Amino acid sequence: MSIAPDIARQISIMAPAGGSITATLAAPRAAPFAPERLALVDAVRKAILADPAARSRPEMVALAFWARAASLAQLAPKDGLTRAPRGLALHIAPGNVDTMFLYSALLSVLAGNVNIVRVSGRESDALTLLLRLLNEALATLPNDVRACLLIVRYPAERPINDALSAHADVRVIWGGDDTVREVRASPLPPHASELTFPSKVSAAVIDAAAWGQAPDQAEQARRFALDAITFGQQACSSPLALFWRGDAASVAAAQATFWPLVEFAIAAAGEPFAARAAVDKLVAEQMLAAAGAVHHRDTSDYRLRVTETPDMTRLTRLASDGFFVERRIERLEDLARLVQRDWQTIASLGVSGDDWRAILAASRPHGIDRIVPFGQALAFGNVWDGVNLLTALTRIVSIEV
Repeated sequence: MSIAPDIARQISIMAPAGGSITATLAAPRAAPFAPERLALVDAVRKAILADPAARSRPEMVALAFWARAASLAQLAPKDGLTRAPRGLALHIAPGNVDTMFLYSALLSVLAGNVNIVRVSGRESDALTLLLRLLNEALATLPNDVRACLLIVRYPAERPINDALSAHADVRVIWGGDDTVREVRASPLPPHASELTFPSKVSAAVIDAAAWGQAPDQAEQARRFALDAITFGQQACSSPLALFWRGDAASVAAAQATFWPLVEFAIAAAGEPFAARAAVDKLVAEQMLAAAGAVHHRDTSDYRLRVTETPDMTRLTRLASDGFFVERRIERLEDLARLVQRDWQTIASLGVSGDDWRAILAASRPHGIDRIVPFGQALAFGNVWDGVNLLTALTRIVSIEV
């Protein structure tokens, strides 16, 4: 089965140079973590590290760090089960995090699958750079290995999604809820499986007493800032809210030292700041003030704005590029009562793993998929949104003889 010529003409091949849908559909699958697939991932890592522009971007350095041999060795399954690739994986990548298409694709490459990856039509310097580096990396590999990964762009239209989905053995959809609904309208073959990663929101939790005793406050504030402002606070795992655990006096003292350090860290990061972001924050502040009693924290400018509000029954993305709401809680039980199904990551400081395990066991909330230290909110792992991607992108062959 092939793609109809009128559909194929609407699909632009971004990588590899000279690649084609026909070649990718005919490309061989591989055993999970086969040497030639590890070589592909390593070629991408080397291309990133060899490029000065890529090395200046923390998110690309993080991708290269994730792709190092020692890291991949930890990902390889060690359960003794016989695993095989699913087959053809169709990835619909998000437009808000430029590196995510490569994480999704490279994990599936490691799983042994053949991959077609649709990247966003939204132009960005980072995506352009990554596509160039990917082409350089793939050019060093044999044709049959290179063909296992095809990066494409095409209009988000049903006939094209229908045609590609008809070939898929597994479909991976990253994006907002509307994107998931739109792509899901295209049927999959009966045997195919699907992974969806829809809209999520994230928060941070700080124990006020622990913050007061922290010897590295400036570093922790820097890590929090990078968790938030990298990708313009648009990543699903970037904190939008901060919950302070402790009594009123301890929390007030902690707030007074924490936010100035965050403001300094944001300024030091030197990220571009658009006037529109300031307007969005002002509008968000007014919306919160109109809804009830709030306290807008004093900051030097609109690179950072913080609103303290008692009404945080639902986290929403009111603004970006450094806009936060905050609230004091006495105990983690108070937080557990607020958790919604779309909560993903909690960046945690001063709250022990045992405390988190206890509250999750007791409350069993619908949401919260990850709890990480400051500085790790954006770190990608093979377990995402509660799904082990490597397990889901392979199948287990039961051998009972």
